Amino acid sequence: MIPLGGQMGRHKAWVVAVLAVMAAACTGGSAPKQTPTTTPHRGGDVVFGAEQWPECINPINECAASPWTWYTVLEHVLPRAMQLDPKANFVASPLLQEAPSLENGLLTENPFTITYKISDNAVWADGSPITSADFDFTWKAILNTTGAYTTAGYTSIDSMDISDPKSTVINFKDVFVDWPDLFGGVYQGILEKAAFPKFASDPNPNLKHEMEDSFPFSGGPWILKSWSKEGAVFIRNDRYFGPRSLLDQVTFIPRTDQEGEINSLLNGQVDAIYAQASEVSLLKEIRGPGVRALGGPGTSMDALWFSHDQGPTRDRLVRQALSYSIDRQAIVDAIIKRNDLSAAVLNCGIRALPGTTWCQTQPFARFTYDPTKAKAILESDGYDCSSRPCTRGGKGLVIDYGFRACDYNRRAETFDILQEKALAAGILLRIVIREGTGVFGCLRPAGFPEVEDAALDFAPDPSVTDIFGCDEIPAKENSFAGSNRTRWCNPVASQLMEQSDRELDPAKRLGLLNQVYAMEAEDSVALPLYVVPVVSAWRSNTLDGPIGVWNGSPYGLFFNMNEWYLAR
Repeated sequence: MIPLGGQMGRHKAWVVAVLAVMAAACTGGSAPKQTPTTTPHRGGDVVFGAEQWPECINPINECAASPWTWYTVLEHVLPRAMQLDPKANFVASPLLQEAPSLENGLLTENPFTITYKISDNAVWADGSPITSADFDFTWKAILNTTGAYTTAGYTSIDSMDISDPKSTVINFKDVFVDWPDLFGGVYQGILEKAAFPKFASDPNPNLKHEMEDSFPFSGGPWILKSWSKEGAVFIRNDRYFGPRSLLDQVTFIPRTDQEGEINSLLNGQVDAIYAQASEVSLLKEIRGPGVRALGGPGTSMDALWFSHDQGPTRDRLVRQALSYSIDRQAIVDAIIKRNDLSAAVLNCGIRALPGTTWCQTQPFARFTYDPTKAKAILESDGYDCSSRPCTRGGKGLVIDYGFRACDYNRRAETFDILQEKALAAGILLRIVIREGTGVFGCLRPAGFPEVEDAALDFAPDPSVTDIFGCDEIPAKENSFAGSNRTRWCNPVASQLMEQSDRELDPAKRLGLLNQVYAMEAEDSVALPLYVVPVVSAWRSNTLDGPIGVWNGSPYGLFFNMNEWYLAR
């Protein structure tokens, strides 16, 4: 992400590149987004199906790592400073008077500071004003909550001046280019300090056990009335300072079996779903009277993530051999093209979106399926590959391969394709299916299987410090905070990541990131597979409004559900 202000022109160019890729990838069979056919009006209740269900709804700890925590709860109740528009531009949310920039003086380079001018209309659902003290409390809670998903960027803050309740001045230790993602952006938000009275005078608030199944405040268009494993119920926040919700109530219910999810839509049990690619063509499956669907590339990348601290994958040569034993093209051809005919094997650096400035190199292109090469690497590492699987010290090369139970259909078919191919390369993949979310979800600090098939969201900013920085490895020393679940620690790469996070010149920053991308491939930290297609579907005989606008956004289909209304 390029900071708003002096680099705005380059940022717009980046957005144009994103849109071009997304437009090119939308294939035949997808429906255009719905054009409202009736006059917007208030009233009514609807039910939406959720393809995944979070373990809890705390916006700071590991539960915040699941996109579905945001799709179904957090983005509807948490206010944000900066946010994305549908074209992936960072803009001021309704919370702010205007976006900080070099031109308006709310952003300064030396020293690096950001000033957020809070709108006079911005209030919490209880009627109290949103103030700079809420920013300060949020910052301290993120830094001090045990098991915080990530503290990246927040540790770069040196101090805050909150003397003016309606002006938050943030002083940084150094430049942090992804500042719009702090206190908002994609998956962040602001907490109401007064909602946590027991921490009112605590300089180090630890919210580990807060907000597990309820939310005591709202600064968004909805108020969370109730949440459980069975569903979430929202009612309109009549004090919201942005576009107020038209519907009276929205209920999310888990529909984690995709066949059941689709049937729930077709038989009218739910009014909308947001589905990821599966083993079937969703655009063909989601057909019926009064039903519409929109498909295209999403904003997440699927990859095989390798553990660097347990099992055979601790060995870099084993990880390299494994990368040559994976037939990625077979996966794309057999599974992903069902929902995106233009789908291709993903070879960019981790988190670099294809077609953008950040994907000028293809560091993972070297890893084409080559079982002969894989066995040669293993033999150079002391393995005997005269039988299958290869052995060393009399022990077969068996690698635990995991994925989430809620993604069973697509993941299981992927495993079936890969297992046979990998065995031909001398590696036996042994399946491990787990409940809950995955490597980037609510996961115990101990880690994950030696190989995990999981998706990671792209972001407007390509920084990978949060997932690959050495300081982001959960450990006792940092209260198990951080989202580096692979536990890859390359000190040189980590230093380059940190430098890139402080580099305002986009050309210089790209040079730093390209070095990181090369190290990712050389160390075989993971193996990118493909961009995950997504499908928005809804009952057009029930719902009307600007539906589908956010299909290809990190915010997902339901982000603007406050603008939807009942069809007449």
